[in-house]
Amino acid sequence: MRLTTIIYISLLMLSSCGKAAIPEAKPFEYRALCTPTNANPKEYGLDSTHNVDYDWGLWGHNLWKIIGKEAPKEVYAMIGTERDSTQYCFSSTELYNIIDNWILDQWGPKGGRFTIMPADNKKVCQCEKCKAAGNTPQSATPAVADMLTKLARKYPEHQFFMTAYHTTRQPPKQKMPKNAGVMLSTMDIPMRYIFNQSGGYRKFDAMLKAWKNVTPLLYVWEYDRNFDDYLTPYPCLMIMQQRLQYYQQAGITGVFINGSGYDYSTFDDVQSYVLAKLLLNVNADVEALIRQFYDKYYPECGTIIADYYLALEKRLRDTNHIMPYYGTMQETIDAYLDPEEFVNFWVTLDKKSKEVSGAERQRVNRMLTAMAYTRLQLKPSEEDREEMLIILRDYKTVPGLLNYKEANGSLEEYLKNK
Repeated sequence: MRLTTIIYISLLMLSSCGKAAIPEAKPFEYRALCTPTNANPKEYGLDSTHNVDYDWGLWGHNLWKIIGKEAPKEVYAMIGTERDSTQYCFSSTELYNIIDNWILDQWGPKGGRFTIMPADNKKVCQCEKCKAAGNTPQSATPAVADMLTKLARKYPEHQFFMTAYHTTRQPPKQKMPKNAGVMLSTMDIPMRYIFNQSGGYRKFDAMLKAWKNVTPLLYVWEYDRNFDDYLTPYPCLMIMQQRLQYYQQAGITGVFINGSGYDYSTFDDVQSYVLAKLLLNVNADVEALIRQFYDKYYPECGTIIADYYLALEKRLRDTNHIMPYYGTMQETIDAYLDPEEFVNFWVTLDKKSKEVSGAERQRVNRMLTAMAYTRLQLKPSEEDREEMLIILRDYKTVPGLLNYKEANGSLEEYLKNK
């Protein structure tokens, strides 16, 4: 029986036997949220989470920042018979020296995390050194792993990470130093409650087990948004709990959750709060945490919001529908969003908000302004459409509310066409 099947059955048994049976689990070693709420963690007491802006000396596809514009041509990949400045040569002595000197100058001998990864394309250096290391036209793992290993051995009190992504999905043949690890993208796993019956899960699980043979330092790059729509509710917490339970059982040591970055996202505050608690204890009671959050930060409107949000979460749990990472409004409706229910919620919350003042009123106004975008997507009457446009045009008064999606999602441009 597969691990996630066991977890799911265990959850059902726990729910039928009572909450007292739920055991507490140990925290992940690394717990990062890339969410607008975590950009200002003091507002909601998120003191247990990490932030990539402060925890990493080098994060993501950012080698170019330390290489600079005047780097010698030898730092770049040999593609065909020419050097290509859009990819790197990880067998390059010049590239190694640039990274080495930068770490020593900026960080010293200890205390940082560094990602050593190719640029975001599928080109692989085919110079003689890289081919001798084991590179193929499809795999840059051998040369990248060699450089990572060299840096990890020189700086045993830093941590260095590859990524299982594009040309480095396959692990190296040799074991890595104990301070060298991997960041595994979870994009292949569908965002649904029971995910272990999918080919994407099997693909990820096989990749995880392969990497586990060469390093115990295993982080995942997780996602908790529809990146085509930040402003429509995306009820992912019960699904995320099951995924986090699987990661912990499988030996994952760190979790980076990719939300909407610095862009405002509806329900991000409660989701960041609950995810922060789940990263400390994957078996925490999600519903209790949601209600705890709304009781504290939305004392007047919290019951209305919590009831609606939990109804969405439970609908997804019961239907086991896939939620899109990149999806249309129709896909969202098919999965969990009932248009009439949503509009009734918005109207009820708007009416209640007029009885509220202070910080809670500001928080509710942010939510109502953002969700005016959703109402516009639901083909409203002409009268409702004009009202929602008036509300959404106030978007600049909401901190972080500039974009409605990840790519080409400016609200300014959206409203120009309305």
